[in-house]
Amino acid sequence: MLSIYNGNREPISCDERRLNRLNIKAVLFDFADTLVNTERFDYDKCLGKIVRSLSRNGISVPFESFKQGYFDSRDRFYKQTEKTLEEQNFAKRIIETLASCSINIGAEDERICEAIKAFSKCFARSLTIDGYLPSLLEQLHKKYKLAIVSNMSFAGAIFRSLREFNIADNFDAVIVSGIVGWRKPSPKIFEKALQTLDVKAKQAAFVGDSLRADMEGARQVGMKTVLLIKKGKKQPVTDTAQFYIRESKSNVKPDRTIRNLANLERALRSLPRQP
Repeated sequence: MLSIYNGNREPISCDERRLNRLNIKAVLFDFADTLVNTERFDYDKCLGKIVRSLSRNGISVPFESFKQGYFDSRDRFYKQTEKTLEEQNFAKRIIETLASCSINIGAEDERICEAIKAFSKCFARSLTIDGYLPSLLEQLHKKYKLAIVSNMSFAGAIFRSLREFNIADNFDAVIVSGIVGWRKPSPKIFEKALQTLDVKAKQAAFVGDSLRADMEGARQVGMKTVLLIKKGKKQPVTDTAQFYIRESKSNVKPDRTIRNLANLERALRSLPRQP
């Protein structure tokens, strides 16, 4: 690779010179189906963990009744959040589900917390990552600030999986809708991430697999966008993984499209210059 030299005679690659010209200082990622793979996630299995946790703590509810109540509550929330983009506390979803089974319990009850932990643990253990990801993140973190911006009401699952995959130290910020209260594509969750990283939108690129939540959301606050369409998928996500909201279609065009994260650095180098 051709190189130039700075005043200290240290080599600077042409690619690095271009990145300096683009002034990209931060790369932000979606979590599920971008950084991690969710193909092994089994909703029934994880809901079963909730039911068993509740049972151990003296709350008995038939699995099928709980499952039906849970999805009814989730679907009502999805309809509401499509308009407001406000996140629903996961504990509230469990409480509403139990209420539909004639079991009334408060949000602060420790048994609810234990049930959420059981679900989050089950979810985290179902995730996988590509083998090259840890080294890729390590290399990227030498050049950029890195962050995660995720739509997930049970935030604990993200932090658990980052620790288990030993990649947590590569991220300067982890912004989760279940904590901040807003879901992508709301500008508020992206602005929170930029504020935490202390970078301007024009200095950041967002990487994700959803046109509406990721590309449209990041674009509207002024970030560059890189769409990930993983091998085996012929088009961007419009109906996300089964634990997410069904998305509205979006006509936004990303700045770059890649087939796997191994191609990310090349995509970042080729981003159009900021005006």
